[in-house]
Amino acid sequence: MDVKFLVRFLRARKFDQEKTFVLVKNYYTARVQHPEIFDDVKPSRVQYLFENGAFEVLEQPDINGCAVVIMRPALWNTEYYPSTDISKAMYVFLSKVLENENVQVNGIHGVMNLGGFTMKHVAHFTPSLAKSMIQLFQDILPMRLTRLDFVKEPAYFDIPFAVAKVFLKDKIVKRFVKNGINLEKLYATIDPKFLPTDFHGQLPILNDKAWLDDLLASDAQFEEENKFGFVQMNVNKGKSVSKSGDADMQGLGGTFKKLNI
Repeated sequence: MDVKFLVRFLRARKFDQEKTFVLVKNYYTARVQHPEIFDDVKPSRVQYLFENGAFEVLEQPDINGCAVVIMRPALWNTEYYPSTDISKAMYVFLSKVLENENVQVNGIHGVMNLGGFTMKHVAHFTPSLAKSMIQLFQDILPMRLTRLDFVKEPAYFDIPFAVAKVFLKDKIVKRFVKNGINLEKLYATIDPKFLPTDFHGQLPILNDKAWLDDLLASDAQFEEENKFGFVQMNVNKGKSVSKSGDADMQGLGGTFKKLNI
């Protein structure tokens, strides 16, 4: 772990050391508890979701300087690809977005296009999938979600939203904005000329080809980051005591690969 990597976590928790420690611990604990998502996770594993436009970051920030990230969950083909691919892609995508220092400071403005989101998608949106996706941006990744706009949400959107809401903190829910087909509230935060055509904007989908190419060329970077974390970790039960004597690490067994800071 280098200093730049650690600073992401500090900025996400406004340099509060205790909160930063909890976030870093959550980050590495999740890697052990969810191998179906984090084992050998890298861009090439879910390349199709990046190439078809399921995720993209806009070149222009919103009026508050926040990076605008676009998500199109309807582009996930539930018949051919597992639900864990969505969580993997979200992790890889957001991790890459968060390398930008301006994003670390100003935060992320998410925009989710739910056009084409069918009952087939809803059927696969299980509580476990909802929890894993929410934990990524709420408790695991060093990011600040400043706003999340839902666009073109279907009538049955309340079903998956009710599932997701169980795992959301109240302060996060208050940052959600439902737009439907009227995008005036979204346009108040970012000029339509900087938005893709599926938001009635003027840019093509996946307009920033250079950013996408950089993401898809970063397998080696993710492979290196995957080397760090808890080794042979288990969540202890009963009254076991942390060998390190750190009360905040109670319940965590195993070893941790040395981090050079």
